[in-house]
Amino acid sequence: MSQLTPRMKNWIEYFGGHIGTATKKGFPTTIVVETAKVEGINIIKFPLTDAQINHIKDNISENPQVAIGPGGLNCVRAPYQLKGTAKINGKELTVEVNEIYCTKPGPEAGKRLDVMPYGEVEEFDQSHWKDLTPPKG
Repeated sequence: MSQLTPRMKNWIEYFGGHIGTATKKGFPTTIVVETAKVEGINIIKFPLTDAQINHIKDNISENPQVAIGPGGLNCVRAPYQLKGTAKINGKELTVEVNEIYCTKPGPEAGKRLDVMPYGEVEEFDQSHWKDLTPPKG
C-alpha cells in the first residue's frame, strides 16, 4: 500500500492536481483541479465542477486508473506522479493512491517510491527538498 509523505499531502492539498484519465483503448484526457483533501495515508479527494465530471466520467467508468501530478506553477518543486484507482462520488473524485513516482529531472526521474519502506521515502523527500509546504502565493 502506498503512503503519502506529509510533504506530498501538503503540496496536493495546496495546489490540487493535474488528473490524467484514459478510455479502455487508451485515449487520454486531463483535468486540472485547484484543491484537494488528503484523508488517511493514501486517499485524495478532489472537488469537481459539473464540467469536470462530464469531461472524465465516461473514462472513469471504463477505466478507473488515473495519474496525478501536483498542480500550480510551483509543481516543479513537487516532483511526484501518483497513480491510483478513482471513482466519482457526487461532485467529488476519490483516488486511492497505489503507486508513487519521482519526476524530478535527472537520474532519479521515474524512480518508484512506493516500493521503498516508508521511512526511506520520507528521508528521500527530506534530503531532496527543504520546504515542507508550498510557497504562499
